[in-house]
Amino acid sequence: MNEILFCTHNPMLIKNLYGIMRDEGYSVDIADHPAVAVRMALERKYSVAVMDAEPFGLSAEDAVRILKAVSPDITVIMVGYPEHVSDATGIRLPADPGEVRRLIHGLSTESKSLNY
Repeated sequence: MNEILFCTHNPMLIKNLYGIMRDEGYSVDIADHPAVAVRMALERKYSVAVMDAEPFGLSAEDAVRILKAVSPDITVIMVGYPEHVSDATGIRLPADPGEVRRLIHGLSTESKSLNY
């Protein structure tokens, strides 16, 4: 599945990753708030959600719990969050868009190999 949801206020992350991932065949949606991301996940199945760890409204941890409850197979990547703190893959700040891209590619490749 090539559905990605970005929930971030980090303009560099969006600017650098959105176009690249779209050009590589991914369907990319952007939510400006964790509650919106949860609503979007209820309406559409995403394979990856990339979220800011900095809270703005609904906490990122709460959003991860809700996303996992709604879509147990989703992989959540938390930008600026240590991996061991929640049920998400953490990437420390400053976030390297190349690292996020490689992680998404790895998850996509892993998912495809499991489907055959």
